[in-house]
Amino acid sequence: MGSMSCLALNASFEPLTIVPTRRAIRLVLDHKAEILEVDDKRLFRSATKRLPCPSVIRLVS
Repeated sequence: MGSMSCLALNASFEPLTIVPTRRAIRLVLDHKAEILEVDDKRLFRSATKRLPCPSVIRLVS
């Protein structure tokens, strides 16, 4: 799972960089990004949450 990656866009939808999926999940959980596209075949689970695996996120300001 560590080798999966996600495209990160800035607030105006311009591509910034590729980030590891775990970093993308952390940004979403910290409300610093929102998920735009997901990988329907993968799911991140914890004791209390289930999140689809992001393939594209957008940073929010």
